[in-house]
Amino acid sequence: MVSPGGHFSPWIADLGLRIERIDNAGVRARLPRSARIQRPGGVVMGQALMAAADTLLVLALSEALGRKPSMATVSLTTNFMRAAVDCDVIAEARPLKLGRSTVFGEVVFYADGDDKPVGQATAVFAVLPDDAAAKFTRVGTPAGG
Repeated sequence: MVSPGGHFSPWIADLGLRIERIDNAGVRARLPRSARIQRPGGVVMGQALMAAADTLLVLALSEALGRKPSMATVSLTTNFMRAAVDCDVIAEARPLKLGRSTVFGEVVFYADGDDKPVGQATAVFAVLPDDAAAKFTRVGTPAGG
């Protein structure tokens, strides 16, 4: 999966996220049921939901901005309300506030076929300058350093 500012980490593709809708109002995606992201008993792992939230919010916020800047997560707060068991998880990501250098978004997670949320996440992202990627050779390592 290609991110707006480059590429998501390869393991994000392992989540198998399927985008069902994307527009300036947000993103709807499906996190397919998979033994790779389930605990014993079929409960979807919180780590998978948090990775999905971060990923989908970058897509939703980029779409709402009308451009594809590089972004860095400033904060991600996740609330788990109840277990999603042996099911696909539906994620609805939407922008909350768009600024020049900081953007805010929310994701609500549902067990497929159920309208009661299983979780919710809010996040803040720094919108990086267009030349930010050129300043780093590796994550956190300044070029030439």
